[in-house]
Amino acid sequence: MKFYLLALAVMSMTLSLNAQNPADVAESGKSEENLKTTSDKVQVPEILTILGVLKDMQVDDKIITFKSVLNDGRCPKKVTCVWAGEAEILIEIKDGEESIARKITIPALGFHREILSSPTHKVYIKNLTPYPVKPGENIENYQLLLKIVATKP
Repeated sequence: MKFYLLALAVMSMTLSLNAQNPADVAESGKSEENLKTTSDKVQVPEILTILGVLKDMQVDDKIITFKSVLNDGRCPKKVTCVWAGEAEILIEIKDGEESIARKITIPALGFHREILSSPTHKVYIKNLTPYPVKPGENIENYQLLLKIVATKP
């Protein structure tokens, strides 16, 4: 027991003596905290959001609407498949009076595809949820997982 206490005391003394060298701080006049410069990069904000079927979301002056799931051919979780499959969705992007419908194929494992770009934001599709569990399952509440990235900090 005495040996363990002695070893612990020696280790704590070693760590406390190595934590900071006062001579280095006195020489520079600055602590490590003050050595940080303004060149440290600011992280660009990223937001993950969910968009339900027939719901819309405004990004700047554009409106994204998740219209429907055209086909869900993803391999269900409780089935062994040769191919993981994919789902096909329909989205609509409105820019003022102009409206564009786009079919997008989403691989079963998800992906990172840009669907909208504006001067201040980019929107990516990450995945379609929920994932089918059983074959022939009727899923009614599909949702798109979207990532919104600010392009200017």
